[in-house]
Amino acid sequence: MNFTGTESCGNSPKNMFVARFEENLFNGDREALTALLGLAASNPVAGHLEAAITHVKAAAAWGQWEKSSDGEDILHFSHTFWFRTNKAEEFAQIRVFQP
Repeated sequence: MNFTGTESCGNSPKNMFVARFEENLFNGDREALTALLGLAASNPVAGHLEAAITHVKAAAAWGQWEKSSDGEDILHFSHTFWFRTNKAEEFAQIRVFQP
């Protein structure tokens, strides 16, 4: 499995928090992601995070997962987040948008 991300997240700790969440979701980290494991159940072979952006308590991330090595079966995703505090140490709410 291969997961790539965007370099534009590096200057913001909040953006990096969201980007790490997306990578953990892709990798199926059960402890961190118990509410969203159904999304990773498809055993994707590659993923790419196009962007992770934040503003105060709000955040969004989007990208794609490849479910086959030939790149034919692609799942696009968009997730929105609401942080519990301005420090972005944990999420209060996550919304998942997928076709």
